[in-house]
Amino acid sequence: MENIQDFISTFMSAISNCSLYSKEHSSVDNLTQKALSILDELMKESDGIDIMIIDNDLILNKMPVREIGVQGNKFMKRLKRKGISRVDFRKGLIFSELKQFIADIAAVDQDIRTYPHIRTGTVDVRLGGLKLDADIDLESLSRFSSEQVEKLKDIYHNVSPFKRLNVAGLEDIVVNFIITFKREANILKLISPVKSYSEYTYTHATNVAVLSMFQSETLGVKDDMLRDIGIAALLHDVGKLFISKEILEKKAALDDHEWQEIRLHPLYGARYLAKIEGIPRLASIVAFEHHLRYDGKGYPASAIHSKKQHLCSQIVAIADFFDALRSRRPYRRELEIREIIALMKKDSGSMFSPVLLDNFMRAMHKALSE
Repeated sequence: MENIQDFISTFMSAISNCSLYSKEHSSVDNLTQKALSILDELMKESDGIDIMIIDNDLILNKMPVREIGVQGNKFMKRLKRKGISRVDFRKGLIFSELKQFIADIAAVDQDIRTYPHIRTGTVDVRLGGLKLDADIDLESLSRFSSEQVEKLKDIYHNVSPFKRLNVAGLEDIVVNFIITFKREANILKLISPVKSYSEYTYTHATNVAVLSMFQSETLGVKDDMLRDIGIAALLHDVGKLFISKEILEKKAALDDHEWQEIRLHPLYGARYLAKIEGIPRLASIVAFEHHLRYDGKGYPASAIHSKKQHLCSQIVAIADFFDALRSRRPYRRELEIREIIALMKKDSGSMFSPVLLDNFMRAMHKALSE
């Protein structure tokens, strides 16, 4: 991500010099040429560079950029002032085109025009998916979801520091769900009920994966990134497998000591996943951060006031909270979906990203109306 940070820094310097002097100043030419060189380097292995702003997060080619610094924040503010939340740079971009774009961004009263190799607009937050040719029996979704839960249960039973995790099996579950939720419009039909207390961990994990991938897909995430989010969501609570069943399946409220032990499961999960070959790095990040909050609070305590919660962790946190309240637990009843949405709305901006939560609530309202 170092190159994109260099590009943003150079791009913002070019805008500053353009505002301070003029479009024709030599410093603007030099900085534009440097920015173009960085973009050319970034585009050597792809057809273009896609930059999106979702809430206060910067996304490069579907991957969140975690450390954007002061210039990154200024970059996002500049684009937002112009009503832009997405910029796509395509191969073939030339110096004069990039220079004009910089000048248009710098000018207070200049509207953004069209450019041959630069596309600007807003992030496409949509409901729906790609049309697939897969022949899926929509009449047996309950059985299909149960089968995926059983597959995950088998994989979880092999979770151990001394055994190899079945990564291929996780990918199979993720792909099955992606194909199915793209074919079935109502996401609620893919969420499994918890049949017993002992099955909660596996059922909850698959439900969180479905809800997380669904959210991500509505934001335009696809392909490898969607797969990685699915795997990370399936494994977000894997640290609970290192906590005693007596605590996990206790039918009364947890005491302080037991609660402190439960709060360590993000750390246990992150440590375990960080050592597993073939698992996306995102999985250990999400395992560690899914109980952090949008406002920087939450747990584990070692993560508070350090780095901002990863965008994908924010997505999984929404799915985790929603499904946890939707499921009956030993110490409380399950809540109706409308009750959960009302509760989550109260925590917008504190526990949850306002933009991501708004997108999620729209999806739930749509599903409830079908």
